[in-house]
Amino acid sequence: MQNSTLAVAAVAAATVLLLSGCVATASDAASTPSATSAPSLDSALRTDLEAALDEGFAASGMPGVIVGVWIPGEEEWVSARGVADVESGDPMSRENQQKIGSITKTIVSTVMLQVIGEPEFDVSLDDTLDRWYPDFPEASAITVRMLLNHSSGTGEAGRAQVDRICSAPYAIPTSDELIAVSAATPRADFAPGEGFEYANTNYFLLGGILEQVTGEDLATLIHDRITEPFGMERSRFAPDGKVAAPLTHGYSGFCPDLGDPADTLDWSNGESWAGGAMVSTLDDLHAWGEALGEGAGVTPELQVARYADVAAIGDGAAYGLGTGLELDVETGCVISVTHAGAEPGYGSNLAYYPATGAVFAILGNGDGGTGDATTEVLNALGPVLRSAVLGSTTEPCAAPWG
Repeated sequence: MQNSTLAVAAVAAATVLLLSGCVATASDAASTPSATSAPSLDSALRTDLEAALDEGFAASGMPGVIVGVWIPGEEEWVSARGVADVESGDPMSRENQQKIGSITKTIVSTVMLQVIGEPEFDVSLDDTLDRWYPDFPEASAITVRMLLNHSSGTGEAGRAQVDRICSAPYAIPTSDELIAVSAATPRADFAPGEGFEYANTNYFLLGGILEQVTGEDLATLIHDRITEPFGMERSRFAPDGKVAAPLTHGYSGFCPDLGDPADTLDWSNGESWAGGAMVSTLDDLHAWGEALGEGAGVTPELQVARYADVAAIGDGAAYGLGTGLELDVETGCVISVTHAGAEPGYGSNLAYYPATGAVFAILGNGDGGTGDATTEVLNALGPVLRSAVLGSTTEPCAAPWG
């Protein structure tokens, strides 16, 4: 669940959401990296990363966090702090499954682009929403492309969405119910295609379109097209919010009447559906980051469109067809392909770096948001990571579509 201020977050430049951080006592706990034959990561870089993680974790207020960096040709860096369960004291672990929020949008958008690229399905980027939802406001002017890059102007429920979660945290509304609520939400103050307004509504509509076009439910589409082919064995589209052991508990200050912080492990992902209902692990996010960077079954033409058909956010940040982008403001080169995610009690971030093929992932169990929680860790790690994941600045621009 993420509000309209969230779009994307790169390692050093995050544009993320409002959610207040929770405070819990946690002891440091390192995760043991898997065996690798790659050359060892530079010892000075490792030392600097560990120190930055200490700093960011201390500032975050989260009970626990785990971070991974994978640079081709080098040893991985996976490190954890704190606990996955404040009652048992179990440490954070790379095997733990948790909710990943709006990183889901990178997956749903990829399924949509795959389907558009397959001739047996009658759908294109320029089709308008009235084909499927004729009564939705401005349906005849909103295209699939606009839904993918949040330029449609559909409204985001924001505070009302949080209030619904707090009043019924275990409820699982239907997609039609979510779309009906979205239709009644006031639009942004620009015409379709003329601005940027991050809204889960766009992805509720995309999920509904996918189900109508393919005749398959969204969970099946994601399993058959993403999690199974890319080896994401511990990832699932989970509107029910169920997280399988080994797992990480989430701790949220969203709903004071339910506890402060409340353990949100068993809360549903129903309010997020196609906008944020995935659960995953650190290693599965690594696999997905690599797949996303390599195209993930999207045709070359649509892969170009994914990073060219952008809605500008500002200061080098933009939103493509389902992914956030950090751009070099002088050259327009894509520095990172990225997305943040959050559900109550959970924060996450994933980034792919075209210049080196590096992947960065972070999972935490506190509320993520601007200036706190997961963002604090990102801000601490960013300056240390940039030179390692970006490669030489003298090399030509590396396009993420190859």
